[in-house]
Amino acid sequence: MTITEIEVFLLRKPLASSMHISRGGFQVRQHALVKVHTDSGITGLGEGIGNAPLIKTLIDSHLGPETVGMDPMNVERLRDQFFHNPVYFERKGSVVCAASAIEMACWDIKGKALGVPCYELMGGLYRRHIPAYASDVYWEENIQNMADNARRIQDLGFDAIKVHVGWGSPEKDTARIEAVRKALGQDVRLMIDLNAGYDLHEARRAAKLWSPFNLYWLEEPLKPDQVDALADLRQAIDIPIAAGENEFFSGGFHQMFRQRALDVAMPDLGRAGGIQETRNICAVALAAGIPVSPHNFSSGVLLAATAHLMAATPNTTLLEMDTSGNAVYDDLILDGVQFKDGMFEVNDSPGLGVEIPEAIIEKHAVA
Repeated sequence: MTITEIEVFLLRKPLASSMHISRGGFQVRQHALVKVHTDSGITGLGEGIGNAPLIKTLIDSHLGPETVGMDPMNVERLRDQFFHNPVYFERKGSVVCAASAIEMACWDIKGKALGVPCYELMGGLYRRHIPAYASDVYWEENIQNMADNARRIQDLGFDAIKVHVGWGSPEKDTARIEAVRKALGQDVRLMIDLNAGYDLHEARRAAKLWSPFNLYWLEEPLKPDQVDALADLRQAIDIPIAAGENEFFSGGFHQMFRQRALDVAMPDLGRAGGIQETRNICAVALAAGIPVSPHNFSSGVLLAATAHLMAATPNTTLLEMDTSGNAVYDDLILDGVQFKDGMFEVNDSPGLGVEIPEAIIEKHAVA
């Protein structure tokens, strides 16, 4: 089997309401979905996470033509071509994100060709039902709106919920966290995501102020390249630190583990190097005694790929989900999203169990 063509669909979805994080708000979500064609007629879908237009440009101009003629069943050879053969090693950034999307699509093809779901290619089904958390309580000026949104999510069956703050000072956001905790009660696992919006001194102050709220983790408090400062922060506070969505490859995570900079690793399959590289990261994390909760905030393609990996990987913990209605989920996942009582059910369709209908392309594709 050989790859004959790679298409990239740039989808653009206006949001019903602004999603506000520490570094600003956005009202549109863009997805770079990759469709790999083969001479057998089997196709596979993948997704690159980051600058979607740039990912499309990189695949259309370079990675796509370079991949045509290769065997999608030989994932390691593809990875070697992407990450080890170039004169200048591309170890971070959009090139890795673009290559991750193609690699993900090849796993989809391999599963379809063999007639098995992708989790069977990763060691088999360790669990069908994966614990999940909701990731979409965003910073608002109106504190009660945030509390009400948290309750809405709780009513959907989630017992773990993440809140994005950091737009203001730690002191100003204390009232927001307090209101959400009061609305949810003490039994819900409450995470706080700062989206790299604070410096070390602000993060220390925030952790001291927010310690009474029994937080499950503090996510990305500092910029991703400040690993030394992150390690210092972890030693200084009593809230577990989760990070890694902007890290690439197992080597980057190994460095974070060696420096004892985090408590929960959060690689993104569409950024870190693809499915196999995320499996490598999970193996390194297992040796370091660090649980893995993959970052997963995009379309149903990434959701499905992440779920298949987690279904086969014992040291992964919580699956991130978007309940806002802003994500393109059900339209891409065969049989739709199966979620009940805080658990996501991975499907058993061959490959990743995803397709991209023409109606979605017509509705959201950027010309």
